[in-house]
Amino acid sequence: MTGERDDDRLDAAGWWQLGGMAALGVAAPLVFGLLMGPGFPRVAVVVLALALGVVLPVVQLRSWWARGGRAAVLETRSWVVAGRVPDTVPEDAWRPRVRRYGDDVDRAVFGAWAGAVLAVLWVVLAATGQPADWLIAAGWAVTAGVRFVQTRGERAAVQRLLASRTPVPVVP
Repeated sequence: MTGERDDDRLDAAGWWQLGGMAALGVAAPLVFGLLMGPGFPRVAVVVLALALGVVLPVVQLRSWWARGGRAAVLETRSWVVAGRVPDTVPEDAWRPRVRRYGDDVDRAVFGAWAGAVLAVLWVVLAATGQPADWLIAAGWAVTAGVRFVQTRGERAAVQRLLASRTPVPVVP
């Protein structure tokens, strides 16, 4: 934990991530509407695009804030990847952060499996539906694959890190 006053400020990568999420939120409904053809309500596409363009970045910001800021999340991830926490960080500070990070990894894995299930269901739909359904199925498959790759090995790394130190006994 750096403990600096500016830990909650966003770096350039954070701003790019938020911008990408906003762009994805706007683009996804537009592409979906185009793939569904002229019968798909354009008002629904515009409303969904505007809503997701705002909601996705806000949800990400709230997630970072709940975990001490983007810098704290990145620092926790670096501990998990390295498999160790600096000795200067007290155990009662790092252990809850690593546990929360593990919970985030579990949610990401669940989301990846949900994306994989949606991909399979959309393949079934594509087999009996329109050719554009194959693109949507591929989109879900790519999304699930990316999430699986991003979280590969992180659950085990979190467990190893949590098991690496024993709690310091409290002297009454």
